[in-house]
This record gives sequence, C-alpha cells and structure tokens, in this order.
Amino acid sequence: MSSQDDIICKSCNKICTDIQLKWCRPCAINNLKKNFTNWTSGNEKIDEFIQQMQLKIESFDNIIVEWIPYEQFNNVKKTKKDGFATAIWKDGLLKYNEEERTYKRILSNIEVFLKCLNNSQNVINEFSNEKYSIKVSEIDEFDIPKVYGISQNPDTNDYIIVLDNSYYCKECGEIYMERWSKWCRLCQINNLELNHSGNKKIDEFIQEMQLKIEIYDDIIVEWIPYNQFNNVKKIGKNGFTTVIWKNGPLEYNNNKEKFNYERKPNKKVTLKCLNNSQNVISNLLNEAKAYSIKGPEYDYDIPRIYGISQNPDTKDYIIILGGFCENCGEIFTNIYYQWCKPCDLIQNFANWTSGNEKIDEFIQEMQLKIENPEYRIVEWIPYDQFNIIKEICKDNFARMYLAIWKDGPLEYNYNEEKHKHERQPNKEVILKCLNNSQSVINDLLNEVKGYDDITEIYGISKNPNTNEYIIVLIGVNHVI
Repeated sequence: MSSQDDIICKSCNKICTDIQLKWCRPCAINNLKKNFTNWTSGNEKIDEFIQQMQLKIESFDNIIVEWIPYEQFNNVKKTKKDGFATAIWKDGLLKYNEEERTYKRILSNIEVFLKCLNNSQNVINEFSNEKYSIKVSEIDEFDIPKVYGISQNPDTNDYIIVLDNSYYCKECGEIYMERWSKWCRLCQINNLELNHSGNKKIDEFIQEMQLKIEIYDDIIVEWIPYNQFNNVKKIGKNGFTTVIWKNGPLEYNNNKEKFNYERKPNKKVTLKCLNNSQNVISNLLNEAKAYSIKGPEYDYDIPRIYGISQNPDTKDYIIILGGFCENCGEIFTNIYYQWCKPCDLIQNFANWTSGNEKIDEFIQEMQLKIENPEYRIVEWIPYDQFNIIKEICKDNFARMYLAIWKDGPLEYNYNEEKHKHERQPNKEVILKCLNNSQSVINDLLNEVKGYDDITEIYGISKNPNTNEYIIVLIGVNHVI
C-alpha cells in the first residue's frame, strides 16, 4: 500500500495526477508557466503557440514542445527532399525524472528530423494542416509523428519544426510507410538494381509489378536468369517443376543495423513452363497477373509470383512461383503454412480404419473440414495406444479414465524444412467410455459432435474387450 509521501505532491500537497510515477500535472503546468519568461523565439505568435502546446500535456511522458535555439543542432544533413534535413540535437529533450520529481534533459545528442518552413504563420498552419503528436505512449497515436519543438535558421530566417526522426526516411524525407521496420516505399523501389529480360514488354510488366508493392514483405517480382536454378524435379501432372533458386528472392531485413533488402539463398520454388510462350508474350503476362505478390499473411489461397525466366534451350518463358505442394503439384490448402491437405490427410485415409463404416466416414468428414493445419485433427486411435489407464469417475451413462496416449496427437511443425504434422508422444488424455455405445453408433457420433474439435477432442477409440466406443478428450477438466 502506498504511503502518504508516495501519493502526495511535495509542491502543492495534493494527490499526484500519476501516483505511481509521482507526477503532478498542475505543478508541471505551473512550472512551465514560470519558465515562459526564460525563453523566447523573438516572435510573439510563435511564443504563444509553443506555450499553448506545453499547457496541453496530460501525462508524465507527453513531450514538452520547446523553442530550440538553432545552435543546438550539429551535423545538419539535407535529405533528397527540399526543405528537410536530419541533425543531432546536442542537449536533447526534456523528460520527467521520477526520483527528482522534475523534468531533466536525460538523453543528449539525439538524432532529429528538421522540416523547414518560410515564416511563423506557416509554422502555425503546419500544425493545423499536418497531424503531429506529443503523446508518446498512446496506442492510437503510435503512427503519428512526434514533435519536439520549433527553431529558426539564423542565416535564412526560415522556421523549423523539430521532429522525432524515427518516423521519417533519412534519404527522401517522406514518412515511413512502416515506421517500426523503417521501410520507405519510394526509396526501396528507386534503389532496386535488377536484371533485365531483353524483352521490352516483360521488363515493363516486371517494373509495373514492382511498383505495386505496398508493404515491406510484399514480393519483389524479378527477371531471374535461368542459370540460377538447381536440382530440377518434376512434380504433379501439370508440368510443374521444383527447383532451388541459388541466390533466392529479395526479402526485407528489418534488423536495427540494416533495414534493407537482402537475398534469401537456396529458396525452393516452383517453375511453371509456358510452351511456345516466346511467340505470345501477352498470354505469358496474363498468366503472371493471376498470382499474388502479397506477404505471407495475406491471400492464403493464391500462389505467389517471384518472377519470370526463360529456358535458353527451348526459349519457353517460365513463371517462378511459390505456394505449390512439391509432392502433388497442387496449390497448398493453406499457403501461409505451406500445408497440403490432400497429401497430409486425405492420402492417409487408406492407412487406418475403425472397422465401422459410419465412424470412418465421420472422422474423414471431420478431417476434410480442416482448412488450417493448426486445427485439431480428430483421429481413430487404436486402444493399444493407451497406457496407465485409471478410472476417475463414472455415472449411469459413461465412465471417465485418465490415460497416457503413447504416440500422442498430431501437431503441425512450422520448421521450414518440414511443414508437416508430427506426433507429440506421451500425452495425458481423458477417455470417456460410453456405456453400450457398441450398439448405438448414432448416439456416439452425436456425442462427439457436441465437443469443440479444436480445443476439446482428439478422436475416437474402442475397447476391444467390451467393444464399447471411447471419446478421447483433451485435458483433465472434463466431467461427465
């Protein structure tokens, strides 16, 4: 429990606005007002505007907008965009110090972004027309640039808005489309240095596709030389082949020290060869338009296009794709997880049976409903899979047992080299044995339908001694 000293402001003897951090808004406002006479921009309108901004603070971590003398800036570097520059602010901004219960300059030599304007009225209009924020921790204002203050270049007399540089591209001065990844669409597109196909229409198409990227993880479509492909392997019935793309696609690295595109080598991709496409370029390009460049979290059922190539021997053009199963050549059921339901589940139908046609069809139907490999796979589980069977409760309709499932349930392995379901052995489960269920299959299946297959049920089994069917449940919280 907080003591009186912890919650009472030492200056005004009233309860702190923020008890935890011992911050008192009325006192903070009063101190700012007292300090109004200690600084001036030399322009009455600017002074009044800054004072108004300071009086808007509502929390300890709100930014104190200041008049910042121009000599406070070192290493001023212009960006490619006129009127914008980066700089080092020597003293740095004011921050609330909890121990001393006052504002201090804690971080010196911070990098800031400077936006130059012509006159004082333009500065005030800028704040009216452009949205800047002084709130650091407000989630709904996370993407709004933070303003530190106003300054003036003594040589040009231009006024300057001083901003948090983490929102702006250092090269062009535009606001990042992805602040946390420091991804600037304009600069990234302009900085691309890629191969050319030698065909004007194809090159124009590739450039058009590159201009469509909207976020950092969209795919950059390229012309890919054919000698980039190794380990060619035919798949499926549609003339597709899988290969290893030696250099691999460009992927954005948002590591703090990099923030640029890098190759991801030895990428497994699918090639779709279009016969006689050298004669009908329009057919090739129409085919290419059918695929997506979106990142992995979008368009789960549309294959991705990485680029176009050409077989130097046949002259046929090739579309380089992602999102196809290398076993059957069909589009993944779920491209994000690189999961193929036919190969993972349907092909396995012939490898198990309950011995009862209705139950087999029911389990198959449950499995066919799955569109996401994270979902629980309801199975037929042989009774000899259970160890340490211990009765925990019973009534007139059923008996509950605690058991260990030796092989365990199927869970999807996201490892890039696997992308398949694997067993999680020695799983503790609940066995719900339904009395006389051997004679009333419909009642059994209706009982199973009452459970949430994602969170509650693993499958169905059968006791070979009593011929009673068993519902295999998750966890130890189930009661009859």
